[in-house]
Amino acid sequence: NLLCAGSGTGKSQVCREIAYHLVSNKHKVGYIALEESVKRSIRGIVSVGLNKLIHIPEVRKTVSDEDIINEWNKIKDYITLYDHWGSHSTEDLLNKIRYMVKGLDCKVIFLDHISIVISGLSDGDERTQLRQLVEELNCAMFVVSHLKRPEGKFGHEEGTQTSLSHLRGSHSLAQLSDAVLGFERNQQSADEGNVMVCRVLKNRFSGDTGIASTLIYNKETGRLSEGDFDE
Repeated sequence: NLLCAGSGTGKSQVCREIAYHLVSNKHKVGYIALEESVKRSIRGIVSVGLNKLIHIPEVRKTVSDEDIINEWNKIKDYITLYDHWGSHSTEDLLNKIRYMVKGLDCKVIFLDHISIVISGLSDGDERTQLRQLVEELNCAMFVVSHLKRPEGKFGHEEGTQTSLSHLRGSHSLAQLSDAVLGFERNQQSADEGNVMVCRVLKNRFSGDTGIASTLIYNKETGRLSEGDFDE
């Protein structure tokens, strides 16, 4: 499954929400976040369980060490994180994913984001290898991709509708994915800046596409919840 949106829209938070839901239900997950440290990834996922943005110093002061440790202890046996140390070697990445699934029994892998891995490359080798790996290992994979700037006056940061044509790199990203979800949010809006639209751009299973849900971001808890902004 491919998750795509403009920069700063909230793709990583969507991944944290899904990952936390899985690990809290005792499903083993491999979590690879190439734009942040393992420490930041842990804080982000623990924050979901605590309903507190503990990476923010002012919020961290309101949460006890005991609560954070207890929350981490609930999920730590069900999540494996990749300490990349700034290395984004495709071969190393694929080997780590294979180990997570085969050696550690992770059934779901999160890769946030693939744009770093394929940066500057014109072919689809890395994308093809990821698809082959999913088939080989019989696992699920959520892959995050950035979008290129659309033609026209407004970009994705202003809530422009996502499209498969906006995927960064070749079209093989869309071709190799079973499902593609686009997330749209007008970050500059005073009234709707916390509203994210989830749009199905591709659905190999049933073919149904279009708006699937509206997600509301709570700035106090840092959580996303499904809802109707018009209510």
